[in-house]
Amino acid sequence: MIRIEMNQIDDQLTLRVAGRLRGTNVEALEECWNMARLRSLSGKRDKPRMSVDLRDVTSIDKGGWCLLRLMHREGAKVSGKGLATQTIQDELTDEEEKAL
Repeated sequence: MIRIEMNQIDDQLTLRVAGRLRGTNVEALEECWNMARLRSLSGKRDKPRMSVDLRDVTSIDKGGWCLLRLMHREGAKVSGKGLATQTIQDELTDEEEKAL
């Protein structure tokens, strides 16, 4: 099970994710992300600032990691609390540095 809340304040769009980021839940998050980006871009010239709040995510499978990498490459900031989130941020940053 997954819960995804979308909050937009001015040009900041935040997706708050809770539950397991695995299997069909990954597809649900990707769909929400794409819809949110399209909706926030309509009628605007600048891209909105995007962030993904993972503080309530309990597990992530390989597909979830792939989506987070894609979102990160597209400019989304990954945030949350605790050791697991720090590990995710470190992993995404390490991959970004290796690509340079």
